Amino acid sequence: MRGKHTVTVRNRKVQFTLELERNITIIRGDSATGKTTLIGMLRDYEMLGDQSGVTIKCDKPCRILTSLDWEERLKSTQNSIVFVDEGNAFVSTKEFAQAIRGTSNYYVLITRESLYQLPYSVEAVLELRKTTSRSKRTYNRAYPYYKTLSSASEQLTDVDSILTEDSNAGHQMFACIAKQYHTQCDSAHGKSNIFGVLMQSSNPQTLVVADGAAFGADMEKVYQLSTLRPGHITLFLPESFEWLLLKAGVIRSAEIDRILQAPTNHIDSEKYFSWEQFFTALLVSMTEGNDYMRYNKQKLTPFYLQPNHIEKVIRAMESE
Repeated sequence: MRGKHTVTVRNRKVQFTLELERNITIIRGDSATGKTTLIGMLRDYEMLGDQSGVTIKCDKPCRILTSLDWEERLKSTQNSIVFVDEGNAFVSTKEFAQAIRGTSNYYVLITRESLYQLPYSVEAVLELRKTTSRSKRTYNRAYPYYKTLSSASEQLTDVDSILTEDSNAGHQMFACIAKQYHTQCDSAHGKSNIFGVLMQSSNPQTLVVADGAAFGADMEKVYQLSTLRPGHITLFLPESFEWLLLKAGVIRSAEIDRILQAPTNHIDSEKYFSWEQFFTALLVSMTEGNDYMRYNKQKLTPFYLQPNHIEKVIRAMESE
């Protein structure tokens, strides 16, 4: 499945509207915000259809997984929006992560836990919000927008260090940027280590760079720490380093421009478990056959570290 899909679930008392554009969406919220009501309405419709008094409007079938038979039910479910209510412990298991990888469904997981087995985006973590109408409920992003910086050159000048999630190609680029701004660049050696590194850091101002497309599970602790240390931690979370290179125009292509305008229309959930995987595959395919430009996730060729390309990346960090 690919593209954006809107799910509207309503009865005579309440209406829920949910817009999905990625294969994994997390819904969280406090008790009594309507999460259980939504699942109950979906379950009623699945059992009784129109007689339930529930109406579902969506261009794809909506299904529910429960602990009782989730594995068998999932095997027979394709091209659907699959909901899982909180309290189903299987969503945090490796078995569930393996089972949904390579499927043609979108998944909506209602949980207050961070699901470290799944690569979901910081933009796909939603919270239930009440509208001006007492009967309508919508879901908004739980975190602010972190794909850009307000002023990259000024913020890079002010930071004492840049912290990247890994030590590969992205770290190489940001190490060059750090050198240009006379600061240091460290690696957390994995996104799950970023919080621990920040906790132990003595640097007054740190710019954290991580792949937002798969940072959802690690975001809560890092985000809370950034709010406790205002002005000391700045988050920059592009979809991925490969997305940033493509956005910067390091590789020029009309096809790339078209894809970046609406990625969800091109990213097949059956083929790519996260958007980060898609953008890596896209950059690799766009540069194969040219040793000078060939992209390697482990190590950049000198082509990418040319001064003009580094400047393009810096400009892309703050441009829409």
